[in-house]
Amino acid sequence: MRECFPFLNKCHYKYRWGVLGFCIWLVLGAFYCFDIPTSLHNTLQTHFSDIMTAEAFELYYGGLYSLYSFANIFLPFISGKIRDQKGDRIVLILMVVLVMIGQLIFVYGVHLKSFMIMYLGRIISGWGIESVVPTQTSFISPYFKDDYLGFAVGLNEFFATLGSILTMYLCPKLALEYGLLVAVSSGIFFNSFSLICGIITVILDKHAEKHLLDQVNYDQVKYSVLRSSENRSPRQSGANKKLGINNDKDNNNDQNIQGNIIEVDENQLINQNGVDGQIISQPDVIQAVEMFPKIFWFVSWCYALIYSSVLGFINISVGLLSERWFGVTEESEIEAGFVVSIMWFITGLFTPLFGSYTDKYGQRSLLLVFASLLCTFSHLMIWYVFPFLSLILLGTSLALAFASAWTGIVFLVRPDTLGKAYALVIAVYNFTFTLVPLAVGALRAYYGTYFYSQIMLSILGAIAFILSIFIYQLDKNQENILDGNGQYAISATSLEKNFPNENAHLKED
Repeated sequence: MRECFPFLNKCHYKYRWGVLGFCIWLVLGAFYCFDIPTSLHNTLQTHFSDIMTAEAFELYYGGLYSLYSFANIFLPFISGKIRDQKGDRIVLILMVVLVMIGQLIFVYGVHLKSFMIMYLGRIISGWGIESVVPTQTSFISPYFKDDYLGFAVGLNEFFATLGSILTMYLCPKLALEYGLLVAVSSGIFFNSFSLICGIITVILDKHAEKHLLDQVNYDQVKYSVLRSSENRSPRQSGANKKLGINNDKDNNNDQNIQGNIIEVDENQLINQNGVDGQIISQPDVIQAVEMFPKIFWFVSWCYALIYSSVLGFINISVGLLSERWFGVTEESEIEAGFVVSIMWFITGLFTPLFGSYTDKYGQRSLLLVFASLLCTFSHLMIWYVFPFLSLILLGTSLALAFASAWTGIVFLVRPDTLGKAYALVIAVYNFTFTLVPLAVGALRAYYGTYFYSQIMLSILGAIAFILSIFIYQLDKNQENILDGNGQYAISATSLEKNFPNENAHLKED
């Protein structure tokens, strides 16, 4: 029996906003756990002060994020492959469970004062955290790809940042009043709530799928989307010109064939879907690398540099702000955490707004240019200007990057390869993020100050700016492919638009 339907359009499901209403809570618990080490930096340092020096702690502390990122260069390919073969639902639940298991191990490691056990917990929970966001994006894209994709993905980011805000605000207070173990254990509670919302989301999605499959012939939907995508492919068009093929003639033939699409050869469908309907014709990772367009790789690296630059700062934010502005005390964690939460609030608030803008006006490549510029100058400002304004600009930078680059990936690849595509994006930014915390920690240990760390993070933003210029030019040359005008835009349209012969996709009585 078929297990997933990546080409099924769910934009006409009447309860789609209800699905989104539960789905957006899945990332809250994940990102609450992600930022726990950052929010408790000074408290953890005091906790380990009897067994290591402050310099040694900084290096081990950096490993909490570097090993997290290094493991996630590879692990998301597993969840991406599961997603492409089994569907989004199973991956969503599995990843939330992994976050919970990893957090339990992390708490145990803190109790034993063992960084090795803490590392293990971070790797397991990191797999869940890094996979739940792209799976959530691919899960909701069939519901909103026609109209409100940017806004819907922006809401997901808002609730992810809400988790980070809660961490920065609650964890220092819990540690001060009830102790370190209570503070790090609080992530388990939030993940339990996310798991409940995930189960409800899965139930609603099954209902939507059943409702839509009762009305359409899925094999014909998939066949038409793939056929139309191939016909609209820029590579295919270029090849046709080189071979002297008359495209007008091909279009006439396609129109003649369209009316008879219901008579697709069953053997071809079996080859595509397998005897039991499971998709087996998906490209492997190497084939996916070859088929993804050049702009996909530029967007991936640009997003990775901005993301790593911002997250690289967040990892040291409490330590840096304490050193530069508030003083190194346990009470300063609360003040620094509050200031950093402003950045997350700005990111969460602006991402849906920028997402709505891209839904209506496009211009994702231009927004990516602005994102990289803000990222570059914000890092320089933080050291010289009281960080309130700088963090607002940094939060705006991350919101712009997410609303433009992250949502644009959906329009660059086939729906049945979206899991692999996002796995590659995650691998790229985790590769950079593996190196950034180590470099930041090494610079801090060598110079005794975070100033040079901020210079390095600003340089990452400058490199992202250079890449964004190339992306802007490529996007304009390909008629705004990042805004859904490319070869796979056909999968973003409604079923009625997919089929000029409006009844071709409907099941026969």
